[in-house]
Amino acid sequence: MTKRAKSRRTAKGQTNWMFIGGIILGGIIIFAGLIALAFREPTRASLLAYCNNNPGNCMVIGSEDADVAVVEVSDYGCSHCRDFNLETGPILETQYIDTNQVKWVVVPFALQSQTGGFPTMPSAVAAMCANEQGAFADFHERLFELQSTELFNTEAGFMQVAETLDMDTDVFASCLENNSYADRILENITMAQQAGINSTPSFFIDGDLMAGNQPIAVFQQRLDSLLDS
Repeated sequence: MTKRAKSRRTAKGQTNWMFIGGIILGGIIIFAGLIALAFREPTRASLLAYCNNNPGNCMVIGSEDADVAVVEVSDYGCSHCRDFNLETGPILETQYIDTNQVKWVVVPFALQSQTGGFPTMPSAVAAMCANEQGAFADFHERLFELQSTELFNTEAGFMQVAETLDMDTDVFASCLENNSYADRILENITMAQQAGINSTPSFFIDGDLMAGNQPIAVFQQRLDSLLDS
């Protein structure tokens, strides 16, 4: 009788330890999962999808039916953005955009200053005002040409560019005065941040982020690989 009772107690004790061990192991697995979730990179918003759904917020240069899409986020006061748009951009335009292989999407944008404002917001608004008259692409480039002059980011500079592009300056001036597009640009800024943009220029090439004014060969290699696939 004594031996049997002892045997039962031993088996019962073993069962309890297995149960407790299972609880501990389950807790470890749950804890590890929570840590993995905490360190997992958050899902980024798609700027291309945003632009497709909000065509009034983004400017498209090139064919809508192109096989590859590039989304550009630049600030009109950024020197690297100027270099890209005045040196690299025109070559890519000739090779890929004018040949209807690439759709280039520009997201009018302004970097935030340390004081919380957006210094180049006037330039971004002016570019969108120019878009009303179908002059965005040329105006966009001219704004970067103004960057090293005293007319940079000024209404006088905007009006001078509008005149050289034979725009209706009265309509353009009215758009500037009404600051018509500031809210849309703020929406663009928020969405760009959600997409992972923290510096300019930045590009999404077929959805993949590429930051900085990379050598033209980097752009060409990436675009050619997508077009050949």
